[in-house]
Amino acid sequence: MPGKHVRFADEVIHYPLAPAPSVSSLPSSSSRSPLNLSSPSRTCAFPPRPGVFSGPSPYTTPLPLPPKPIQLHALLRLSNSPVLNFDLRQPPSTITSQQRGIQLRTLSEPATHPPLAALIIVIHHLPWSLTVYPSRRLRDRTFVTVEDVLQQLYDMLRTGISSREFHSLLSDTDRSRVAAAYGERYRRIRGSRESEDEKRCGVRRVDFLKGQTRFMGLTSSTTRPDVWVLHSA
Repeated sequence: MPGKHVRFADEVIHYPLAPAPSVSSLPSSSSRSPLNLSSPSRTCAFPPRPGVFSGPSPYTTPLPLPPKPIQLHALLRLSNSPVLNFDLRQPPSTITSQQRGIQLRTLSEPATHPPLAALIIVIHHLPWSLTVYPSRRLRDRTFVTVEDVLQQLYDMLRTGISSREFHSLLSDTDRSRVAAAYGERYRRIRGSRESEDEKRCGVRRVDFLKGQTRFMGLTSSTTRPDVWVLHSA
């Protein structure tokens, strides 16, 4: 591809969860203190994280579902003005809120009502899906929380792309747009060393969103009640 150079990763990228934050509420969009949920590692390669799938059918074995309709938490629902300011290229530690006074404990609330032991997120026109499970930090918790969804979605989109995936999934136009998203992503990082590290790690799944990285929310799918569709802009 003339004029554009991209790199690829051969291993899955995982950013581990950090201890829970000590502050009591989400910062507003005007605040300078981001929500401290996780700290990214400086290395590209980590073992695959359970729950991340490749391929068109990641949920062949049905998960147990409650008999009543499933409702999504308000912070995760699709909206033209999402409550959470979440750039999917950035770790959840950077999330701010459009509203003041939202308590951090809200992120520990169930992602759905009734609570689910797992839920699935798909992205239209992309072959990857994510099954979100309860965090391993709290072994007594048996349901998926809002924080689990945000953190594991970020982790999944940080997964590196192979050259085969890059060239088999997209048209020439789409490849050009993904390459542009990759370049914009690492160039926007302050600090030459950090930017070069990000460049070296190559194209990631988040680049396949082609610059539409603002989290707008989730909607229910037409396949199963525990499958949700990611929307970004």
